[in-house]
This record gives sequence, C-alpha cells and structure tokens, in this order.
Amino acid sequence: MFIYSRVILIFGICLIATNTAYSLSFEDGKKLYNSFCIHCHGIDGTGTGQAGDLSGVPTGDLSNQAYMSLLSDDEVISRVAYGEEKYPYLQMPGWRSNLSNEEIKVVVDYVRTLAVDRGPLAGPTPAERSERFKNDPLNRGKIYYLRFCSGCHGKKGDGKGWMASKALNKPIAIGSPEIASALTFDGVKSYVTDTGRWGKSYMPIFPEEEIIHKLDEILAYIRTLPEKYGK
Repeated sequence: MFIYSRVILIFGICLIATNTAYSLSFEDGKKLYNSFCIHCHGIDGTGTGQAGDLSGVPTGDLSNQAYMSLLSDDEVISRVAYGEEKYPYLQMPGWRSNLSNEEIKVVVDYVRTLAVDRGPLAGPTPAERSERFKNDPLNRGKIYYLRFCSGCHGKKGDGKGWMASKALNKPIAIGSPEIASALTFDGVKSYVTDTGRWGKSYMPIFPEEEIIHKLDEILAYIRTLPEKYGK
C-alpha cells in the first residue's frame, strides 16, 4: 500500500511538472500573434498590416477598445478559431487547424493588451455587424464582392484591383455603367463556373456549389457600383 501510494504521488508530481513545462506565457501569445496575425492586423492591432487590405474586406481593428470590449474572451477565441467559416462577414481564416486551444487563448490574452481608448464606438457593434450580414442581402453582396472579385476588378469596379497589374489580360471594369447593366445571372454563372476557361483566363473558376447561392447578391451589389465608378 505504501509503495502504491508513493507511485501515485510521484506520477501526480510528474503530471504537474509536465503541465508547468508546457504551459504558455504572455510572451508566447505575443510570438504567436507576430507569426499568425501581424501581417493583416499590424504590429499594434490597428488592421494596417501589409496584407490587411488584400482581400478587399477591411481588416478588424483589434486596438479599438470600444469595439473589443463588447466581445467576451470566448467570443474572440471563437472568431480566431473559426474565422469566416462561422463569421462570414469577417475576412479571416480560422486558425483552429494551426493553433491549439491554449495557443489561441494566449493570443487573445495578448490582443487584449493592444486596446486603446479612442472614445465611443463610431461604427457598428459586433452584434449589429452580424445582424446586418444576416438580414441585408446587399451587405452580403458587398462582402462577397470584396472577397471574391475586388482583388482584380477593384473595390469600385474600375478594373484596378491590387492583382490587376500582374494579369496579362487586364480585368474588365465591371462597375462601368455599360457592363454592370448588361450582366445577367445566367451569363455570369456560366462564365465563372466554366472549367473550359482553364489556362485561358486569369479569372478563377468557381465551383458551382460555392458561388451559386451568392451570385444574386453579388450582382445586386455590382449594379450599385456605377454610382462609385470614376470617383
């Protein structure tokens, strides 16, 4: 009995020592942030990283205390873990395949230290953003357009997206009044899902199941672009 108790005690001490050795620190959170988050969110969390605007959807300002204070730690952890898969109005991948739960938690702990008090919140709250995406088809169309189209066709539909200069065949100015008014659901669907374009066009080929339920809303938003075109 005495020997058995000693074995249990030693085993328990080993477990405690192991957990202590592998527990993550605030500095680990900072290092992980600098590895996975800094490129979009920037060194200070303001969303001004070099890759932050590539998707078209503005990168979240993690330093905005008025906004971040409305999210619990669990809510921020969920956003980091699942990204746009669960929160489609965010342009951010989920990191749960790359980071453990503990790693995500220490990243969030570090992010909390970036908060700066800039006064009352000027934009929508997290709940309002979620509701707007859920209930406003035009808002969804804008998010989808910025995500899937603006890199080439430009935020204003002028064909001057950040990838446009790298394409041999220049993207069309999809927001021009002539083109925007001529687009039809069937025509666009046929073109963007046409696998026969492979190797002939820089335009990505979208799987029908991925784009079909978004297309009406994307087209509705494109038809608003002539108001911004040339401005």
